[in-house]
Amino acid sequence: MLSLTVRTWIRYIVPLTVIAAVTMVVVAYTGMHAGIAVDLASARAEMHLGWELAATAWIFQLVLVAAAAPAVRSLAAGAALSQWSAFASGLCNVGRALVPVGVAIFAIVLGSVAVIIPGLLLIGLFALTGASENLAEPLPAALLDSVAVVRANAKQIAIVVAIIIAADLALAAIAHVAILPALTKKPPVAMLASARTFVRVIALALIALSALPACALAAVYVKRRTA
Repeated sequence: MLSLTVRTWIRYIVPLTVIAAVTMVVVAYTGMHAGIAVDLASARAEMHLGWELAATAWIFQLVLVAAAAPAVRSLAAGAALSQWSAFASGLCNVGRALVPVGVAIFAIVLGSVAVIIPGLLLIGLFALTGASENLAEPLPAALLDSVAVVRANAKQIAIVVAIIIAADLALAAIAHVAILPALTKKPPVAMLASARTFVRVIALALIALSALPACALAAVYVKRRTA
């Protein structure tokens, strides 16, 4: 599975990253329109925004699983797609996945807010929705397909999902340490400006790297669905 994940990401990094940029346009807009902080409060607000982008990246990565799925299937079958075919099929698959994945995300958020079912558990159960072979079927076929594969491989998929979420947060932590100096009560102007840089780096890094976890989830589905 790891080999299939890495091979897919490296081979199709350009088309998948372009699709990620389209899918994550909200993230890009947020990063590019972050303003220069004028005081300590606004600098901290920018800092929190960067962390929020990292903490919610899984939403877009679940959508991107659909983009990666055709490329992963082609490599697994030994019939690699061209770059253009990977882009076109991935983008079309994202379109098919928007409704089922949107329903899955809504269920995850609702379950988390209402504390009916822990959000992390729901993320795990619906993580493979975008890779489902049942995307063209009426709801809830794709969601049930994801749940079935996850239940049969619960431990492995739980580890993959945990690593993905931890990696998103680790990205923010590394950027925080590297870019943001300690905020004091009277920070200099240069320190305030670094808060905007932090948000922009997080946004760009997420767009550049989110195809990798998407490939990982798609690879899990393809390997386990055909096992």
